[in-house]
Amino acid sequence: MDYVSAIVPPLVMAIGFGFLVRAIIRSQGGNQKAKEDLVD
Repeated sequence: MDYVSAIVPPLVMAIGFGFLVRAIIRSQGGNQKAKEDLVD
């Protein structure tokens, strides 16, 4: 089960980073700005 302990930390970091990015986008412009960024 060594591969599990090798995969989990980067996965947790990636999920945490994703939440951090979403929090920053929401604090800057809310939902509407996020939708505009997706279109571009």
